[in-house]
Amino acid sequence: MESKSLFSWFSRRQEGADAADNAREKEKQSSATSSTITSKPLISNEPPTGPKGDLLGCDDIYRASGILGSRSGYDIGKVVEMLHSDRLRGLADDARGTLVLMAIEAAGTSPDDLLREATERERALNAYEANQRKHMEEYEARKTRENAHIEAEMARVTAHYAERMKANLDQVTREKEALRKWQMSKQGESERITEVMELCAKPEASEPRGAAMAATAGARSGGAAINASGPSPVPGPISFRPN
Repeated sequence: MESKSLFSWFSRRQEGADAADNAREKEKQSSATSSTITSKPLISNEPPTGPKGDLLGCDDIYRASGILGSRSGYDIGKVVEMLHSDRLRGLADDARGTLVLMAIEAAGTSPDDLLREATERERALNAYEANQRKHMEEYEARKTRENAHIEAEMARVTAHYAERMKANLDQVTREKEALRKWQMSKQGESERITEVMELCAKPEASEPRGAAMAATAGARSGGAAINASGPSPVPGPISFRPN
């Protein structure tokens, strides 16, 4: 029995889910490509899509593949249960197998029927596994492409915000340079102001000294006049005339 015929219903359901995932992925990629980056990060709260781990159990696989077991009730499950029953546990393997075969033959089930059922079960399990492995590979490839797109989007967003950060740093540098030039201008202005203040404060500070110098000059001129009108301080020769 082929895989497609055994699990066609499951494949259609899985392919429908995959198609929906592909459509959602293309829509997200188109939206992300056409959108303009804003100040808010592009973070999606949408949960991951794809396989949810809800794989079929063995019994469900058997029913899906049409394996219903033996009509007599002695299917593989029943035979295994008999082999490990408490009544036969103490017997040797050969003896235990012989008793079980005798029981199933007595119930109308031949070993060939069990072998055919075992083969069908194994084929069904292998087909289901191959089907799931194929879907898993497709799912992994799709998610790998999605991760590559996310990585490219992250690089684009990172480059955008790195450019904005650089622009901010450049603006701060320009503002610092403007402030430095203003401070240099202010320093020159302060020097000019100080020069004018010192110039204006010099006459007031030198006035007492000028008055003292004027007084000294006056005293010197006055003394010279007295010496000119009075006797000479230098004694000359004394002459005596007779009376």
